[in-house]
Amino acid sequence: MNLRLDRDGALPGTNLLQTRTLNRRAVFDAVRRSGPITRTELAQTIGLTVQAISNIAADLEEAGLIRQQGKRAGQRGQPAVELSLNPSGGYTIGLSLAYQRVTGLLVDLTGAVVATETRILGERDPKTTAGVLADIASGLLVAGQVRREEIWGVGCSVPGTVENGTFWYDKVQEGDDWTKFPLTSRLEELTGIKTFVENDATVAAIGERLYGIGRTVRSFFYLHFNLGIGGGLVLDGQHFRGAFGGAGEIGHLIVKPGGRFCACGSRGCLEQYVSFYAAAETICGPARTPDEVSAEELVERLVEDDPRLTAWLREAAQYLRIAIRNIEAMFDPDTVVIGGGLPAELLERLMDATTPLPPAMIHRHSSTLPRLMRAEHSSELPALGAAALPIAIALQPNVSGFASNAAGAAATDNPALVSLGIDLGRR
Repeated sequence: MNLRLDRDGALPGTNLLQTRTLNRRAVFDAVRRSGPITRTELAQTIGLTVQAISNIAADLEEAGLIRQQGKRAGQRGQPAVELSLNPSGGYTIGLSLAYQRVTGLLVDLTGAVVATETRILGERDPKTTAGVLADIASGLLVAGQVRREEIWGVGCSVPGTVENGTFWYDKVQEGDDWTKFPLTSRLEELTGIKTFVENDATVAAIGERLYGIGRTVRSFFYLHFNLGIGGGLVLDGQHFRGAFGGAGEIGHLIVKPGGRFCACGSRGCLEQYVSFYAAAETICGPARTPDEVSAEELVERLVEDDPRLTAWLREAAQYLRIAIRNIEAMFDPDTVVIGGGLPAELLERLMDATTPLPPAMIHRHSSTLPRLMRAEHSSELPALGAAALPIAIALQPNVSGFASNAAGAAATDNPALVSLGIDLGRR
């Protein structure tokens, strides 16, 4: 069954008996996006009858996924009951692996952060790092006083390409031992919880899709700053990975043929000019490497109007304009979202320097959205996006179960997941 998503953001439902699970997901997703919302509004949004909505809502309420929040005031007749997500209906853990540190978040069903922990990485070999990530996950459960069976899953963000849970292409971590490292299965063994590992830019886009701009915008391209620059693509409400998990690698778009050499083997790639690394390279001097320049130092130089950083902003903006225009031509998104690890002050100055953008495509004349928007959760992503991974995957129409290698990942006793047709223990 090919189930499409409406432009207004709703996952459409159907009255067919055999699609009861999909209807529950549709109602749950609509409440997540638009709540507090009444049953009548849900019926209009999804295309089911009010009676069908009432039956499904009762099931979801019994499973602890939604709750009655109050009554709609100021309307004629009997006040309608509003439905919203139950924050304690489920929890997820988001882990973010960056160059020198790892961050973990425990979030509830609404995306609110329950507990957080950040650690500086000393040794960065894969086995040690996986152990640190798993230890953080366990610590978050204790800090948040959440039972393991209440967890929908663990999401992990990494600065590289992941295919079928295996870390393939390493952009940041040191050493060849990361290549082909089975990070997903290793984390499942250590935590006993179903785990999803994904590229950091894609994860950031997923977080923005569930908790930020994506609640109202259906298609957008996320420009994600880390040490380099990557991209995540959300099309018609669903994240797009590509055939090999590398969709959105905007950092390797060639913007200056014959330009600076890039580690990917090409010359003139975007991230050689537009990235934290490129900005740091302008001020590090001969005695340091760019990755030794802190975000605080970049901001300090920016406040002082350091001419080297000013020159970088001017050049970076030139190439970023080219990239944005090419993104619009290739993917026709509603908007381009920019966020990630670049200091907020520097990101703001870069966006200012990038405008005005080149003329838009003619067919975009009716759009009311800005062509370039600041991410709503830039400071928390990609850790928040990683926490959104299990939910995003659970809501995909073609998902019927999460095959898991996690020892003791007994999710069949989780009424919330059972209600949505998700069985973490299914082999």
